[in-house]
Amino acid sequence: MAWHNTWTLTRKDLAEFRHQKLVLGSIIAMPLVLGVIMPLFMFYPLTSLAPTQPTWDVTGLQEYGTLPDTFTAPYTNHTQMNTQAHATTITNTTLIHMTLTNCVLISCIIQDSTLTNSTVAYSVLTESSCVDTILTTSQGTNLSGRHIIADHSDLTFIAIKPSETQLVFPTILNLILIIFIIIPATLPTIIASYSIVGEKNNRSLEPLLATPITDGELLTGKIFSSLIPSMGSTLLAFTLGVSLLDILLLPKIAMPLLPNLTWLLSMLVLAPTACLMSILGCIIVSSKVSDVRAAQQVGGFIVMPVVVLMLGVLSGFILLSPLTVLAFTGIYLGIDLVLFYFAKAIFNREEILTKWK
Repeated sequence: MAWHNTWTLTRKDLAEFRHQKLVLGSIIAMPLVLGVIMPLFMFYPLTSLAPTQPTWDVTGLQEYGTLPDTFTAPYTNHTQMNTQAHATTITNTTLIHMTLTNCVLISCIIQDSTLTNSTVAYSVLTESSCVDTILTTSQGTNLSGRHIIADHSDLTFIAIKPSETQLVFPTILNLILIIFIIIPATLPTIIASYSIVGEKNNRSLEPLLATPITDGELLTGKIFSSLIPSMGSTLLAFTLGVSLLDILLLPKIAMPLLPNLTWLLSMLVLAPTACLMSILGCIIVSSKVSDVRAAQQVGGFIVMPVVVLMLGVLSGFILLSPLTVLAFTGIYLGIDLVLFYFAKAIFNREEILTKWK
């Protein structure tokens, strides 16, 4: 294959695209709308209306106020360890590995203990379990339990649950990633549809087929002339869209910055193979019809494998991960090879020159 001939044909097609306002507008507008504007509109209500911070996964927790800045750990002059207390008032005592039931604790330090149906005031708790307990003006870390009322206290628990924003965040990210894969698979239905039938309508196909360029070189040139603008505009929109999400939205919900490995693999290997699949399908259709609109309508069915991936992700049946991306890349690449050899096999320049009207 003479790559010089292929590159010459590619440059010719790229130069012609600049005079096709519909094609040029689609190349610019579609990635910007789907890859930049739409994600921002999807994320803005999510971050502005829904709670973005995690909540404590403690059944029946009620909390009023926060611990005053003047609060300090209480001074204790007694220590109790490895014992049980019931219906007792305990003050100024350090309690370690205790089981306390129906007790009132005032100005105590409580470590690795279990409190049930008790009241705690002006105390510090660490790694303890509280059940049906009231804590007032106290501090606690690494706590667990249920049915807790905290009044003017600062408590943290071992078990937390994500906020509503964080629950739906991965689903929206997968949807946006699918959009970035659909863009390069959709653009060729507009660009590649002009590859052969457009040449025929512009009366430039006959001189091209009369040149000594081989069928393989011609098809490869047509592929590159559609692949370069499709992936170029997609990567540009991807870079701009991800940057805006990182700068404006992601810091508000404390999520890691994009792009991650799944996103990078999707854009560098999966999106190009999906784009190539769409291009080859459109070239096959374009070589068999004599009207650009017919080529575009029939070529739209070529993106069905990408639509299947999208439906699988949205339904939760397919989880996008590096392995999933590589697996679908292999599937699409196999389809690409079959389509290329099929396009080369059915391409008949003599038939195109003599029978097309």
